[in-house]
Amino acid sequence: MEAEVIRALGGRRAFGSGSAPIDLLTEVERGLPLRTYAALAKSLALTPSEEDKLLHVSLRTRMRWKHQTRLDPATSDRVVRIARILALATDVLEQREHAIAWLREPSDALSGRAPLQAIGNDLGAEKVANLLHQMEYGVYS
Repeated sequence: MEAEVIRALGGRRAFGSGSAPIDLLTEVERGLPLRTYAALAKSLALTPSEEDKLLHVSLRTRMRWKHQTRLDPATSDRVVRIARILALATDVLEQREHAIAWLREPSDALSGRAPLQAIGNDLGAEKVANLLHQMEYGVYS
């Protein structure tokens, strides 16, 4: 699954690691390269409002990122959470386009919220992951 998460974050190119193995834990602790977030935001077509809510940052903070090459560790952790859910949804639904559409579709299991709206915190991400696992194994609640 880690390879799928790395792919959701833009792959080796976004990490700039050449042929060296990517240690995601170390990268998060160090702060992910800003390119990884840009790749994820682009693939999910996130609006500025969605970015603010998912990452718990303001427009002003995101503007400061233009002068940085790496995110802080806390933001990196949130970015990886989003990438993990995207990777899992892609695995379960078999195509990234289907996964993105599902992440944006309101769900009764999430009180009418779209999964993308729910993954801004760990509990929501866990609930979305559980929904995906239930879909994978044919268990619907």
